[in-house]
Amino acid sequence: MSQPDPLYAFEKLSEAVHALATHPERVQERLAEAAIYLIRIQPAEIQDEELRRMLVAIKDDLSFDEPKRKEGRIAATLQKTSDADASEIARRILELHDRLGRLLDL
Repeated sequence: MSQPDPLYAFEKLSEAVHALATHPERVQERLAEAAIYLIRIQPAEIQDEELRRMLVAIKDDLSFDEPKRKEGRIAATLQKTSDADASEIARRILELHDRLGRLLDL
C-alpha cells in the first residue's frame, strides 16, 4: 500500500473544483463530474483531522442514496439533491480545497 500523499489529495481537489467551475450543466451534474476526482482521495491522505472529516462528510453527502436501477450511488443521490443542497456541497468542496492548500502552503 502506498503512503498517504496530501499533494495527491490537493491535486484531485483542484480537479474537482475545476469541474465545478467549468462544467456547463446544472450544479448536480457538475458535482457528478467533481465526484470522479473526489472518490480517488482516501481520507488518510489528509492529515488534518478536521479536513479529513470534511472530506468524508462531502463524500457521504454525494453518495448516501441507494440506487434504484443501474445508476450508481452518486447518480441516485444527486437526482434527489435540491439545487440549494447541491450548491452547499459545492461550496464545501471549494472550502476544503482552499483550506488544504493553505495547510500545505500552496
